Amino acid sequence: MKRIFLTGATGFVGRHLASHLAGLDCEVVCLVRDRKRATHLYRSGFELIEGDLQKRATYEDALRDCDVVFHVAGLTHALRARQLFEVNCDATERLARACMRMTLLRRFVFVSSLAAVGPASRVGQPVDEETVPAPVSDYGRSKLAGENSLREFAKDLPTTIVRPGIVFGPHDAVALPMHQMIAKTGVHITIGFRTPPLAMVYVDDLVKLLIASTTGECLSSDPADVGLGVYMACDDREFPTYGQLGRRIATAQNRRVIVWPLWRWVGRTVAWGSEQVGKLKGRPQFLSSDKAREAVVRSWECSSEKARSQLGFAASQSLQERIEQTVRWYRENGQL
Repeated sequence: MKRIFLTGATGFVGRHLASHLAGLDCEVVCLVRDRKRATHLYRSGFELIEGDLQKRATYEDALRDCDVVFHVAGLTHALRARQLFEVNCDATERLARACMRMTLLRRFVFVSSLAAVGPASRVGQPVDEETVPAPVSDYGRSKLAGENSLREFAKDLPTTIVRPGIVFGPHDAVALPMHQMIAKTGVHITIGFRTPPLAMVYVDDLVKLLIASTTGECLSSDPADVGLGVYMACDDREFPTYGQLGRRIATAQNRRVIVWPLWRWVGRTVAWGSEQVGKLKGRPQFLSSDKAREAVVRSWECSSEKARSQLGFAASQSLQERIEQTVRWYRENGQL
């Protein structure tokens, strides 16, 4: 890699990817919406372009001479489903169209999600790259739509898709409220008495896979080649349920916790109420009906065997060790 174009560099995964790229002998062009949020990108070898993925003219010139694109930017939650599709699908298609004009580009890496595939039908039967996608949430459907839009360009645009499970680690703002609630109240709330096993991946492990994926398979335009050019990403040695995850976080915080399950209808009602509050405030809440649908499935288990065998992907430490490192980072940064 000589010159890289990176979207989402001010977000959770993107900032970690940017830090890893800084240690490589390459130039990095970062598309940012607000320079005030990008002070961590003011470093040697980095160029900041202020623009918007929805407006191709704001970044198209910056793509010239880039040989790799990491498209990390995306929405995980929004006030309306339409917004998820605008960012995760429409903006992805615009970026791909712009990349089609760049003759030096040799790889387009798209960070999708396990949610694009949907849950496993049974506990103990993880989904993999060959699983026919059946997302259960608007978020998952929007990510799958983004994937499908890239298949249209697959013949001329070398593309690789990486589908991570739940990504966690330092700077993770989404999981922070759960950590804080356990730390302050000793309570961990779940939707349902039986929560699904979760596929999780530490952010640094994911970033290493993203970099390795630039030498992996490329996407096929043939719908029959479901898994070609696609890699799942998680630590598939174990799959804690959401309830067990709360207990592990409590152990890392060196405190006791009570796992408080809500009846599913209660959980859905609370999620709907949170969603309405978000609409009134004009600010999307992570707890929503969409996320409640993801919380009550049978299993989110997935297999990383393909990434392991082809790209050497492996979780470098145990899940509990990574949780402890995350808790330590939250504390050191005054968030717990």
